Amino acid sequence: MLEYLDGIVVERGNDYVVVDKGGIGFKILTPSRIDDGRVRLYLVLFIKEEQPVLYGFKTREERDIFQQLLGVSGVGVKHAFSILRGFTPGEFLEILEEGDHTRLTDIPGIGIKTAQRIILELKGKLDFIQSEIFDDVVSALVNLGFDKKEVVPVVRGVIRETRDINEAIKKALQKLTEKG
Repeated sequence: MLEYLDGIVVERGNDYVVVDKGGIGFKILTPSRIDDGRVRLYLVLFIKEEQPVLYGFKTREERDIFQQLLGVSGVGVKHAFSILRGFTPGEFLEILEEGDHTRLTDIPGIGIKTAQRIILELKGKLDFIQSEIFDDVVSALVNLGFDKKEVVPVVRGVIRETRDINEAIKKALQKLTEKG
């Protein structure tokens, strides 16, 4: 199965990019804002009406959330794209943890019943989404002598704020030293 595609963005639209890889242009539907230049997109391939359709995401977390959202009754590609445009993966996980269905209803096309269904069906199921940044920051702090049980909740909060590993370590260190 396809995991990701590295290439150069040669065309952009509202909900797609064309990525050139070895002289072949791949049209990839995406909820993310993709800049020009070299890109890596994590992929999902669907066959719709006997025609392949590629969906691409900036991170594995976005892709995994997209796939889980499609498993919720009443949520299609458009809704999943809208949710991913409206929230970062960290914000979406926070919404699930807090059961905050009203924030989901801010997304066009998501009503209260659909928002409640999303939270009911996905709460606790997306705990598997722990990025490499999460693992690396936890590892770095444990190597500095902090207790893993104390570090994990702090790092979860920090990676919701930033996806930069150095900044995440710095913020986590600040929060851990404030506690102690």
